[in-house]
Order: sequence, then structure tokens, then C-alpha cells
Amino acid sequence: MSRHFAIDLGAESGRCVVGILQDGQLVLDELCRFPTKAMTIQGGLHWNIYRFYEEILAGLRIYSQKYGPELDSIGVDTWGVDFGLLDQDGRLLGLPFCYRDSRNEGTEEILANGLGKDRIYELTGIQFLTFNTLNQLAGAVNRKETQPQKAASLLFIPDLLHFLLGARKCCEFTDASISQLVNIHEKNWDNEIFDSFHIPANIQEPICFAGDRIGTLSDDIACQTGIQPGVPIIAPAVHDTASAAAAIPARGENWAYISSGTWSLVGVELEKPVINEESFAMNISNSGAAFGKSLFLKNVMGLWIIQQCRAFWGIENPNLTYPMIEDLAASAPSYQAFIDPDQDCFFHLGDMPQKICAYLKESRQGSFDPADIGTISRIVFESLALKYRYVIEQITHVTGKKIDVIHIVGGGCKNLLLNQFTANMMQIPVLAGPSECTAMGNLLIQAYGCGLLASHDEIRAVVRNSENIRQFNPQDGSAGESIYQRFLETIHGKEV
Repeated sequence: MSRHFAIDLGAESGRCVVGILQDGQLVLDELCRFPTKAMTIQGGLHWNIYRFYEEILAGLRIYSQKYGPELDSIGVDTWGVDFGLLDQDGRLLGLPFCYRDSRNEGTEEILANGLGKDRIYELTGIQFLTFNTLNQLAGAVNRKETQPQKAASLLFIPDLLHFLLGARKCCEFTDASISQLVNIHEKNWDNEIFDSFHIPANIQEPICFAGDRIGTLSDDIACQTGIQPGVPIIAPAVHDTASAAAAIPARGENWAYISSGTWSLVGVELEKPVINEESFAMNISNSGAAFGKSLFLKNVMGLWIIQQCRAFWGIENPNLTYPMIEDLAASAPSYQAFIDPDQDCFFHLGDMPQKICAYLKESRQGSFDPADIGTISRIVFESLALKYRYVIEQITHVTGKKIDVIHIVGGGCKNLLLNQFTANMMQIPVLAGPSECTAMGNLLIQAYGCGLLASHDEIRAVVRNSENIRQFNPQDGSAGESIYQRFLETIHGKEV
């Protein structure tokens, strides 16, 4: 038996989870959960990294009280692209910005006028999004901000937390790969990009890989928390999507996945990147994965839209839960209207129900009541399922890959209505689960790094042994085609 400690941070909440590996099965015990909400300070949207650090120490104390001081490893995963800049003494120069901060607006022009998008994509293979790390840094340099010039190191959020816990300074590949600062072919920083946008190359820290031992828990933290000294810090696939992908309980090759949460990451797992004119035109990413694999995927806005709707509906309905929203959506009339989830208007904080109604009115789909929880949420869920099909069709067109089943993992796989809508639109089975796929991937890669598991196949076998996966079979096949065509006609010209 071994015990591993995962810190799994999402854009809405974070948690500390212990994984107990025994007899080919992994048992999870969530020790604590806490909000990870970004906060506005002096007009900027920031992550309070020090609060995350405090919550991790609180989780370690809970662990030692419950299980004693012995622990086999610890590792962190989070969302991607955000980072901290450190001075030469290893001190943060300021709280990391949140990728939703408005300072990233307009940075696409900087990229286009600099190295050029075609060359950037040729080097990195990464989807263009206004909040990518390259956008954030190029924008900061263009505005002549002082932090990039003063910085001695760049660490992505999970790498920064590893460093605070006692690890050496390094950037794990899965997170670094999506920054648009890394050459996807060489799996290292790309100096042509750094030079083109005048980003100081001295901030580059060594690239490490999932499963690497990158340090040990500091003696100070061990003393504060009751954990034994010398616990290994093992880098999981620190980008949460990559950790989730590592634990998908798939067999064979003919499958796609949707990592469903605040964002929906829709893609396939490949042996190597696909970078050509079609993938560039379709703006599809080649994100780094564990075990030398590549994730050919696109970001879809995901359940962020519903999360923001709930925040506003909750003002009048403080006890409103996600299952209640799902029940109301199930009772609402079907396919009344559609949104394109990836429109810029849905990206930022704000009154999301009103934004949806404004979009529907502007696109001549009718007037809707933003307080109608069932109707608005059903429109969102149906539109997400339709957008999933659209993206998967793009991906299969470029790769030629045949898809027989879709795995939906992450917290969003608990949404039974969205799972069924997705099966209906795709007309192939959907396998939902595990909901804790990211934490499981984190924990099992740690076990692999400790020498307790021998391969990626063995990791996936442990997941299958540990979880009950629910299957959703397609319904309403003939109606689905006409609905999908209506969706395409409605969003035509609105694709970002």
C-alpha cells in the first residue's frame, strides 16, 4: 500500500486529495476543499497564490492527523497558462494575474505584427487564445511593464506551488507546452519566440516531465504540518487537462475525450503533434501530454457559462445548486435556440444570463427571460453538446482518426443531461467518468514516479479497476441531424 497527496486546483475550487494505492485499485479521500476565486486588486484580476499555499498546508495537517506522518509523495496540478515571476532571490514580484484579466485584450495584434501567427503555430502547435502565456508576456513587454525586466524566473502556477513546497525551480512540460513559448518539436523553450517579442530569455527555467522527482517537502513545512521529512515532490502532468487525459479509462485507439469543467477540452490522444495548414486554419492545439503523447484538442468555453449564470441566479435563489439547474433544464422545451459558447461576450465575468439573452436577441432567435433558469440552462447545455460535435468533426477531419466512443471525464461528467445530449448529437456512446479523473491522473503519475506503476497502460488499468463508468447511448438520431444543421446555420460566421 502507498499513499500519495494531490493538490488539484481548478478555476472555481481547489482540493487536497489523498490517494491510497493497494491491490491494483486507487481509493480517494478528499481531505479539504476551498474556493480559488480570482480577486480584483487595483484594477487587476489576480490569483492569491499565498492563500493557495496556506490551504495546502492545512490539507497536510489534516492528512497527518488522520493518517500519521508517513507519505509517499506529493504533487500539484492546476489550470494552464498563468504564471508567477520571481526575482533572483526566488521571491514573487507580484501576485500572478488571472488569464481572464482584461489586460490581454488586443494582444492578438502584437503576435500578428511580430513573428506572425503562422510561424508561431509552426513552432508551438498551440491554439491561439487571447490569454495564452505568450499573449500575457508580449502584452506586458509592449506596455513596458517592469516585472518582466526585473524577473529572474518564470514558474507556472503548479510549478510555483511546487517551489514553495520545497522543489527546485523547473517548469513541467505539459503546462509549458501550452504557453506558446515552447517548441513542441524540441520540447524546450523557443528562443526565436522570446527574441521576437523581447521577452527576457533569462526567465527560462529547466523543463521537467511528468513523473520526475523534483525535490522534497521542505523541513520547515514538514515540521509545521506533522509530515515526515524528505517526502518526494513528484511532478504530475501539472496541466490539469493532461493529468485528466492520463487517467482516461480508455482501451484501444478509436476514442475521443472531453475533459469537462469550467473549460471543456475536446480532443484525441496522438503519438505526435499534427501541425499543418488545416490544423492552423482550425486553430487546434497540440498540447503536451504525459508519457510522450500529444493531445490534439480545442478549448471550448465549457461550464464556466453555467457557473456564472448560477452566480447571478443565486442572488434571488441562494440555495440554487447545479443538480437543481439540471432538473429545471430537463423540464424545459428542447432546442429553442442556440449560442456559440466560444463568443468573446461569454468569456468575462458579468451577468451571464443577460449576456445570453442579448446574444439570442441579436442573432434573431427571439426574446428570452434571463430569470428563466430552465430555458437558459437548457440552451447552454444543448449548445455545448452541439459545439462538441463541431469540434470533434474538425479534429477527425484533420487526423483521419475514427471515433467509436467518447470519454467524458472531470466534474462536468456528473451532468447527466449534458452527457445524454452529447451522445445524441454524436450518435455514438458516451462513457462518463471518472469525475475525479484529474486527481486520479495526478496521483497515479506520482505512483509511477515512485516506481510503483510501470506504464501508462497500468495507470489506465488501475482507473478501470477503481471506478464505475456510466454509459449513455444515443437517442433521437434522425432529429439530431436537422438540429445540428440548424446550429451550424445559426452560428455561421460567429466561430472565433
